[in-house]
This record gives sequence, C-alpha cells and structure tokens, in this order.
Amino acid sequence: MSDTVHRHHDSVLNYRRFVCDHYMPHALATRRAAHQDWGLFYNHLFPVFGDMALNEINRPAITAFLLQKRQAGFMASTCNRLLARLKATLSYAFEMEIPGFDKNPARGFRQFREPPHRDRFLTPDEARRLLLSIDQSESPMLKFIIPFLLMTGARKSEAMKAEWGHVDFATRQWVVPVSKSGKPRFIPLSQGAINILLDVQKFTLKTMGECKFIFPNITTGKPYTQLFYPWDIARKRAGLADVRIHDLRHSFASALVNEGMTLYDVKELLGHANIATTQRYAHLSQQRLMEAASKADLHYNRRLPDA
Repeated sequence: MSDTVHRHHDSVLNYRRFVCDHYMPHALATRRAAHQDWGLFYNHLFPVFGDMALNEINRPAITAFLLQKRQAGFMASTCNRLLARLKATLSYAFEMEIPGFDKNPARGFRQFREPPHRDRFLTPDEARRLLLSIDQSESPMLKFIIPFLLMTGARKSEAMKAEWGHVDFATRQWVVPVSKSGKPRFIPLSQGAINILLDVQKFTLKTMGECKFIFPNITTGKPYTQLFYPWDIARKRAGLADVRIHDLRHSFASALVNEGMTLYDVKELLGHANIATTQRYAHLSQQRLMEAASKADLHYNRRLPDA
C-alpha cells in the first residue's frame, strides 16, 4: 500500500486525497469513461467531502448532501450519479482496508426516482427548420456535424473523435475503433453522409490544410471539447429549445422505424449491445403496424358487396 495511506486511526486519509491518489488511478485503469468523473468530484463531491477524513463521512452527511442538491434544482439523474460515485469511492476504500475506515456509510442508500426516458423525435419539418438554423451558425463546423449526426445516428463523441483514416469511401463504411461497448463499430454511410464528408473535407483543406480529424476545431486542429453554446443558439433560433444533440440519434432511429425498418435493423445501425435498449422504439413500429393493419379495412371495404 502507498506511503500516502497513513496507518494510524487518528490520521485517516481525507476524501480528496484518497480519490486522487488511489481511487482515480484504479478507475482510469479499469473503467473506459472514468475520466468523465473528474467534473463530478471537483464541482460537487470535493467541496463537501474533500477535506473530511474517510471515517468522518457518515449517513447524515450524505443525506444532507443529496437533499441539498435536490433542493438546489439538480435533476434526480445527476444526484444519482453523484451517489454512485460516492458509493464507488467509499466501497473501494473499504476493499483496500484503509486503516480507520471500517464500514461504507453510503451502502444501502436508495437512488432518487427518475422520470421515464424522454425520447424526442424530430419531425421532417422540424429537421428542416433545424438545418436551416444550423446553416446560419457562426460555428463553422456545426453545419457539418449536426447533419452528419442526423444521417448516421452516431453518438456525438463518436463523430468528434472521427478520423479520416476510419472512413473507407470505397465500401462507404465508417469504423469507430472503440464504441461505447468497448468494441469496434462499423457504420454504413448513406449518400447524404458521404456528401457531408466530401464537403467538410473541402472546407478543412481550404481553411486549415491537412488534418487527421474529420470535424476539427479549425483554431486548434483538435476535436471540439464542447459544442453546447453554438448548438443552443441554433436550436432556439429554430424554435426547438427542448431538442438535445442526443435527440438526433433518436430521430435517426425514428426515421428508420417509420420507413419500415425492423428493430433489429435499428439495433445494428445504432450499435446497441442489447436489443432491450432498442425496444424503446417499439411503440413507433406498433404505430406503423396499426397503419398497415388498417389497409385490410380498405382492402375489404372495396371488395365486400353491399348488404
């Protein structure tokens, strides 16, 4: 065990030191998206628990922390993420047998009830309005990124990290080397998506020269770290303030189902590891099946003789 772990009960590691020196190195080596947790620690957990010794963190303190977050207007899902990180860190401290820390006070805490998934689908008219607004954006890459997401159903992170070396124009296929499941993902590219890639290629060559990234920040030559502000301006200008970038992925799935594709088709194109994740679009197929069933009425009403 590291020398930073004190062996006297009256000198137990504080929470910040334990997370930085022990938990995060472990998490970064074992969890693919662990780097995303830093914001939760620095913005929320450290200000409250950072200077507390591990054995000073108790259930009343955790309860007060969670209630304060809820009263401050944080969503249940955010509070649940904070609770999950707190549980994980204290559980790891218990597993490491940190001297002076002999029980996990976060164990057994129930999560806040979260509302059902809100799936927002763009109608064809809304998509047109959004794309027209995107074209007016001062962000030079937004007019390429948003249509590309809409036409591929890709995750924003997948597009942000995409490189030209991942695209095979001959087979019209884009490879995401490491997807959310941790495995490579192969995405077929429609002609519309191909056209966007050709357009962005011309644009980047003209404005910044060769670059390995498909959608780079033209100032830095590296992937964007965030697109929220230009996106927020564009969606509000289109009268679509409730639409999130991730809803473009839902809209892609909706378009597939409404055009008669099966849920299995949608699963493969979205790169879902489990068909259960794709079942959220089942109600769309039910609507289409109802429309199909109504064709029987039309068929027989045309042919049944009058009584």
